[in-house]
Amino acid sequence: MQTNISPVAVYPAAANTLLIRSISLGPPPAYYYELQNVTEVEKTREVANPAYISESVGLDGTIYPAQGDPTVTEAYTEQVVVVLKNGNVNMTIDQWDNWAAGPESEDDDYQLNCISANLGLTRA
Repeated sequence: MQTNISPVAVYPAAANTLLIRSISLGPPPAYYYELQNVTEVEKTREVANPAYISESVGLDGTIYPAQGDPTVTEAYTEQVVVVLKNGNVNMTIDQWDNWAAGPESEDDDYQLNCISANLGLTRA
């Protein structure tokens, strides 16, 4: 599970994402965490041109020249993740006891809220 957080200084940059993975079920459960700096980088690459028609020879021997460029430039976004700090953290007994039974869809948010609070972080 991961969540965006209000940026926090972690040498040598600022963490903007918290990632957690459960490592024990408890009680209370324990988690592995990473404070990450996640950025989107715009890049370009050469890809095959689907409209390109290569040179061909007709049945009568006529040579037909190639049409178009064999490659085109495509823009894409790449996510760059830098782990700035990692470790283990537990949910508190109070948090464990107050974890309400409910739809599974709410479990991720509850866990992320608890672990963010225990690490002194604010979810964005």
